[in-house]
Amino acid sequence: MRVTPTNGDGRSGPMSKRFLLIVMVTLMGTSLASPVAANSGSVDTIRDFQTVLAVARPADFPVASLMRADCAFVVRVEHPDGSARETQVCQLSDEPVMIPAFQGAPPTRAFIDLVGPCAWFSDYWFNKNGTDVLASSVRLLVTPSGHVVVTSTYPAEPLSCE
Repeated sequence: MRVTPTNGDGRSGPMSKRFLLIVMVTLMGTSLASPVAANSGSVDTIRDFQTVLAVARPADFPVASLMRADCAFVVRVEHPDGSARETQVCQLSDEPVMIPAFQGAPPTRAFIDLVGPCAWFSDYWFNKNGTDVLASSVRLLVTPSGHVVVTSTYPAEPLSCE
């Protein structure tokens, strides 16, 4: 899928320039992964998949807080010690979530969500082999035009959350 940044009205502008800057910085960061691969780490990319994510964090979360998104890619950089970082770029979708009460709407201002352990499942592993692997931390950015950048980290030993 191709992500085309716009201001929400079909025209490119300052919001799309900021988004492109974020994507460029993200891609530059992942390009630094080559030495990781040379030291028994690894880099892998999965393209064109869907996910569900938060677009708001109200007191009664997840009510009116979730949306589907079409993701262009997720890049997983696994370090030699087994820990990893995943970065994905997505675009909010008009497709509704499964539970109507949970359906959210694009934010009117940029929404940044910082989440700790056991709150985000790896889209990389779910799309790779159908397994659920929990992140130790997540930074989610959703713009009013529906652009999404997610950065998640994973410890060397999978988390066990109950």
